[in-house]
Amino acid sequence: MYTRGQFAIIGKVGRKALRIYHEEGLLVPAFINGENGYHYYEESQLAVLEKIKKLRKIGLSLYEIKLVLKGKAAEKELIESKLHEMDSRLQEARELANADEEFVTQNGTTECTPDIRPFEKCRCLYIDENVELENLGMSVGKLYEKASREGISIAGNHFVVYDGLAAKEGFSMRTCLPVANYSGADTSEVFEEKCLHTNFTEGFSKVSRAHVVIKNYADAHQIKLTGKVYEVYNKDMSVDVYYGLAENEKA
Repeated sequence: MYTRGQFAIIGKVGRKALRIYHEEGLLVPAFINGENGYHYYEESQLAVLEKIKKLRKIGLSLYEIKLVLKGKAAEKELIESKLHEMDSRLQEARELANADEEFVTQNGTTECTPDIRPFEKCRCLYIDENVELENLGMSVGKLYEKASREGISIAGNHFVVYDGLAAKEGFSMRTCLPVANYSGADTSEVFEEKCLHTNFTEGFSKVSRAHVVIKNYADAHQIKLTGKVYEVYNKDMSVDVYYGLAENEKA
């Protein structure tokens, strides 16, 4: 048996990483001393640690790795999917490097011309993250996992709410999953009466363009926006982006 520190050295990984793997249920200590709180690992768990490190290196999320380790997802399929994603990103990078045209046309918009519509009312499971954007994938996985584990009906595509964009401090981020038959303490009701909206079809990785389009459109038409933004990630890889309208724009 090895202490956490010894196991970290042998496995060439930080103790903080071991704590995270423990908390996420990927690599749980074989024994925890109830008197001094020491965590102990068995030598056989080194193989599990190596697999976690290998899968992390190619970009799998902790949630995806957990599915692999528990036999709920095929390792080969996830790796192939990740390789395909990496190829797609590489192709996007090449296209960006070779681009000789602006994505914004002369009138300041792309194909995704904004319109005004509500963000429809829904009740959602949520996770608050402040500004930890890199945790989005993990949070989405946790929300879907909770819904599956507790038999909660999913009622729409997951989305992110950014708030406080117009403030000097207090910027926040909330990851949400609409549900139909659950109203626990970890849910909230989301609704926006009117928003400046656009549907962006060029993929999740380029969604920042949609924000530029909306900002330029609002400036050109003297539309006042609030500091709240919604990004809805659709299954067809498009993104619906909503900007809340200021009170004097809602009449």
